[in-house]
Amino acid sequence: MKMLIINGVKYNLLIPKDEEKEFHPMVREHSKEIFGGNSLYFDVKHVLKTTSGIGSIPDAYVISLAQPYEWYVVENELSSHPVYDHIVKQLTKFINGIENQSAKNQIVDMLYDEINKDTVLRANVQKKVNSTDVYHFLSKLISKLPRIVVVIDNKTPDVEEACGALKYKPDIVEFKTFVGENGSSVHAHLFEPLSMLESTAKEDKRSVAAEKAWETRKSQVSITAEQHLDKIKNVKMREKAIQLRNAIKKISGDIEEYITREYIAFKRVSERFMFSYMYCQKRGFWFMVKVPRNEFNINGLDAREQFSGWTHIRANENTNLSLLIEAAKQAYERAEKWKSQWKEA
Repeated sequence: MKMLIINGVKYNLLIPKDEEKEFHPMVREHSKEIFGGNSLYFDVKHVLKTTSGIGSIPDAYVISLAQPYEWYVVENELSSHPVYDHIVKQLTKFINGIENQSAKNQIVDMLYDEINKDTVLRANVQKKVNSTDVYHFLSKLISKLPRIVVVIDNKTPDVEEACGALKYKPDIVEFKTFVGENGSSVHAHLFEPLSMLESTAKEDKRSVAAEKAWETRKSQVSITAEQHLDKIKNVKMREKAIQLRNAIKKISGDIEEYITREYIAFKRVSERFMFSYMYCQKRGFWFMVKVPRNEFNINGLDAREQFSGWTHIRANENTNLSLLIEAAKQAYERAEKWKSQWKEA
């Protein structure tokens, strides 16, 4: 069991009992943190109806004024509710309802009326979308399918499995609340903003694709690490590359070496992506580490910024081997820390 202590005050997990009175207000209060600073949260009870007339009422509608513009149908739920009899049934009604053009037209009218009630809000929307015709903007936005978002106090495996089987897979935001002991009225909330969930999903897709690419390359590669190292004709540089390679493999038992046609690469066995690789040339080698240049804090290396968060290091006879090993450790530890943070969130 995890414990949360802030400034010496112990916080206990709060399990909401009343969805309407306890959970909904907290989600509404922190909607901009959940959906983004440019989002607008409308908890107007508007019925979504299927073509057969079956109705359901989402807990909220959200529109994002950050490009690319999006809108969300939101269901705030407690994990104590029956997963299939309540949560899935409700989401299925939402999904069927948003495909109804009549329902979409009603949502446009409802959102337009809500925005029109507040002159400051209307002016802000006009500025954000660069148009005075708010109704046209909403009509165009709502013509697209929304994202279904479930905000829930505990994302259980049952909830994930059930939601994953729906026609449109919803985004699930786990929103936990902690309350201080000794009668404290201060709450602490733990959740992953929707933007971070998107980043995680994209990273997962890239990781899966990278893994497939690795397997393809491995099946096609006939070159060995030694052959890569033999490309280096400078004896001192070749020895330095050999020592670096051996040192990296000793950093942890969780490290696996990959050989491709282009380079000698290293990755954590438990992950799908590499954290460093060596590119051998006639005069020496380049050493690449998965650390953004602005985070790379090892002085004394010829480090250069490269694409997608990589830093490239040009190695020569004067390059300190211990600094190269330290760079590899930093890349390995960064990958480990990054993954741990996502698992803890």
